[in-house]
Amino acid sequence: MKSIIRLSCFISMVLIAFLAAPPSRAGSAPECVALFYAKSPPDEALYFYDWLIVDPDTFSMERLRERSYMGERRARLFAYVSVAERGPHRDHFKDVKREWVLGENRAWGSLVVDLRNPAYRRFLVDSVITPIVKQGYDGLFLDTLDSYRLVLEKGDWKGYEEAEVLFISKLKERFPGIMIIVNRGFEIMDSIHRYVDGVLAEGLFHGLDTEAMDYREMDGEETRWLTERLRKVKEYGLPVIVVDYVSPGNRGLQRDVARRISELGFLSYISDYNLSTMGTGNCEPVPRRILLFYNSDRQKEESLTDIHRFVQLPLEYLGFVPELRDVKKGPPWDYMTGAYAGAVVWTGGLDDYHEFHQWITERIEEGLKVFFLDGFGFPANKRLLAPLGINILKAGEKRLWPFKIKKSILPFFEVSPSVDPTVPRLSPEEGTPLLVVEDENGDESVPFALTPWGGYALDGALIVKGFDAWAYDPFEVFKTVFGPVTTPVPDVTTENGRRILTAHIDGDSFFGYADFDRKRLIGEVIRDEILKRFAVPHTVAVIEGEVAPWGLYPERSARLEEVARSIFAMENVEAASHSYSHPFVWKALRSGTEAATGKRYILPLPGYRFDLEREIKGSTEYINTRLAPKGKRLSVFLWTGDCQPPEDAVKMTYRLGIYNVNGGDTQMTRSRPFLVFVSPMGVNRGPYFQVYAPVQNENLYTGLWTGPYYGYSNVIQTFELTERPRRLKPIGIYYHFYSGQKIASLRALKKVYAWALSQETNPMFLSEYAARVHGFRDMAVGRINGELAARDGGRMKTLKIEKGRGYPDPVRSRGVVGYREAGEVIYIHLDGSGDYRVTFTDKRRPGFRLIEANGQVVFHNKGKGQVSIGLKGYLPLEFAVEESGCEVHVKGGGFERRKKKGAVTVYRFKDANEAVIRARCKGQVF
Repeated sequence: MKSIIRLSCFISMVLIAFLAAPPSRAGSAPECVALFYAKSPPDEALYFYDWLIVDPDTFSMERLRERSYMGERRARLFAYVSVAERGPHRDHFKDVKREWVLGENRAWGSLVVDLRNPAYRRFLVDSVITPIVKQGYDGLFLDTLDSYRLVLEKGDWKGYEEAEVLFISKLKERFPGIMIIVNRGFEIMDSIHRYVDGVLAEGLFHGLDTEAMDYREMDGEETRWLTERLRKVKEYGLPVIVVDYVSPGNRGLQRDVARRISELGFLSYISDYNLSTMGTGNCEPVPRRILLFYNSDRQKEESLTDIHRFVQLPLEYLGFVPELRDVKKGPPWDYMTGAYAGAVVWTGGLDDYHEFHQWITERIEEGLKVFFLDGFGFPANKRLLAPLGINILKAGEKRLWPFKIKKSILPFFEVSPSVDPTVPRLSPEEGTPLLVVEDENGDESVPFALTPWGGYALDGALIVKGFDAWAYDPFEVFKTVFGPVTTPVPDVTTENGRRILTAHIDGDSFFGYADFDRKRLIGEVIRDEILKRFAVPHTVAVIEGEVAPWGLYPERSARLEEVARSIFAMENVEAASHSYSHPFVWKALRSGTEAATGKRYILPLPGYRFDLEREIKGSTEYINTRLAPKGKRLSVFLWTGDCQPPEDAVKMTYRLGIYNVNGGDTQMTRSRPFLVFVSPMGVNRGPYFQVYAPVQNENLYTGLWTGPYYGYSNVIQTFELTERPRRLKPIGIYYHFYSGQKIASLRALKKVYAWALSQETNPMFLSEYAARVHGFRDMAVGRINGELAARDGGRMKTLKIEKGRGYPDPVRSRGVVGYREAGEVIYIHLDGSGDYRVTFTDKRRPGFRLIEANGQVVFHNKGKGQVSIGLKGYLPLEFAVEESGCEVHVKGGGFERRKKKGAVTVYRFKDANEAVIRARCKGQVF
């Protein structure tokens, strides 16, 4: 373990200082501001925007706290507070006393209240604002400051304005750490500017006609009046935010209005007048989410649905974030514009399809891209297909002969199409027919086509279920349907140009004895033969019911616990739980099906009845208090049995602040070389996410542990096939302790480790990989003031982009430490700061960059004509840098300059696992 323990004092001090520093924000002034009053904004909004104004009555701070361990949010959250109005939809409306009411704002149906009344001010602070502050909001957005003008005579305005100044000053005194944004308040700005952090105004170029409740263009005088006042606000040094209202169906006009506002030097945000869609402005994230509709009447378990098994992986590879949604729960009637890139529908026929047909056709009219698989979810008749521009030639009918392929635009991928002869014969009015077939009578139809709004593929035209295979390349199909991704997208397979390597062990049979040495516990065999020999990071779990004194083996518990403690004390091991009783069928246990059927779905622990909290929280506490060394706490819960936990089980891991992993069936081999055998990153469990193991364990490679026991060596085929032609997965070594039971299985493990370590990898703990999966789903990519930007909570370390779209320029970019070309993509290395701006050049720009490394970037500084990069890994460091025209110094212990080829130098350290690289380059200003 010398390579992990020996650190130079100099580098250790640098790293400690860096890691102890709080996450930095580029100044206090925001670049990006958004308002969102619907239920909750997409998670990526918490990272893309600096200031996010939400409605505390609909925003879930509890949900935010549940996920807080996954990465720091960038957005400072401001809670909407109506100062001078109380609406009937608000919780405290019933508490408004009659003597506080001045009149009514008829446009919104709310009461205008008297801020001059001390009792009302106390009520507003104590009953409305104090609970908001206690929830953890960073600031308040004070609205309706000018509502008094609707109901008071002009002579009374001054007194009301004085009350507003008093209220805001006392509010800042009561809550000195809280930030404040005011809506307008121009009349009192001279008196309140020292108390507020920003000023917002609505309707500079486009606003709302409150009588007709419709969008309208502001007249020139209104625009000039407001512009003058906003410019004066800027003289106070305050950020000015302009919110204009434009129909979400007119994205082009929204962008044009945003541009005009930005040209005046104001921050812009353009949305619908209910602030219920993701708008645009000087900052605009690119929608990455795609809804995947399935039908629980046909397939209840999310991880077994066809759309999850087939469609999710290709979309993830392209950089999209798929979200499974049961069509039986109804479509999401709230926001779509700006938040979703599209939808894929694979539901089969719906009994009650009317609501869904209405929703999907309305979304298509709004511009949402939709792709239908295996039908539409509603009957393929003339009336229902007409809004899609699809003509029906003849309804499906029984035929003796299958269709013959007459024309195919694309080459076949895994198998050739085999169109079900009973599907309806269709023809799109617009678009590209990708497959044309004919029946025995010579009648043609188009079962697979791309259309202006997306496209469709009938049964057997794109996916041939009899073979579980793709007839056409799904990566190319979905790239065409949802548009080529021209921005870099997050990637979880690679870090610093090297393929990620993880290793994790489920706790099964930790208690047993090796067949080849009946005196050695299997846990001891794995510890001594694997964990000590291969110093890569390992995530190791035990089953409490098999190890604890109150479990199944009390007579050997003392020895078992001692072995577990010795493993968890190792520096290359992080602790995990594999539950208390190893549930075999999670949802059956949770629903009580086990008792109804009389089947046993847990280990036979005496007197124990399944309890979800005991399985997850209880086993976690057991490991933290009895097995893990002081200062090291459990990081991961590894699902057991069928790995199909219910939503509340996954929710519990979120609340405990630990990652949850396992499930997925990635087992592509040369005998089964089909894409369906490569699983996606994980599966939605309601608003929570279950992260899959990167690759399946030895159980499936050994015939469910019936033999051959050396079968896990075939996982190398999976690693190779998921590397080329596309890198789809990290290298994930995953097995149970019982692989240490037999000589053949132990030798297979060693063969797999040896192969993995012969590759160019970047080893990390499973919790770090899981963090990157969550980072993938949360990262926002878009443009900020015209610059290509990506933001997250600091967990995502890699972006990728197709070759041919330019080369990253680390000098002019922010948070980019280098890049590496690999196959048809370029991997871009990020520094973990969470705030990235990527600048591209048409040709490679010589200079300094990190090309590849087997460690992680722990700090990255640019300035004073030089750049510094800190690297830290789990093995002796290896890295390559381009040094064109640069003077490079490396500190970090003994290393040998392995080779220098042109401007590229490769460094390999003897034993140190961290280093600092400093470069000073001629003619380059960092």
